[in-house]
Amino acid sequence: MSWFEVQDLTWFQKLCIKILQCGKIPEHVAFILDGNRRYAKKLKTTVEAGHVSGFDTLSRTLDWCRHIGIKEVTVYTFSIENFKRSKEEVNELMALAKKQI
Repeated sequence: MSWFEVQDLTWFQKLCIKILQCGKIPEHVAFILDGNRRYAKKLKTTVEAGHVSGFDTLSRTLDWCRHIGIKEVTVYTFSIENFKRSKEEVNELMALAKKQI
């Protein structure tokens, strides 16, 4: 069982996975989460909504990794520089991470 929601795949997504699996699949990949605030600003929504959307995207990405057969994933979610943000935003991020993970 995993902490992320398992997504139902469309026939096209299943086809893409089968095509990808014809080649060599890496055993490990890493992701750096970046751009959630810019995304929220672009959509004219709250920063918190941008972070929630980022976690949702991460969940779908991890599901794809599982379907493709990637065995290990590293996710960089929070850097020391992120503590320079407002206390409110840092607390929201920490609460979101605690809830999602």
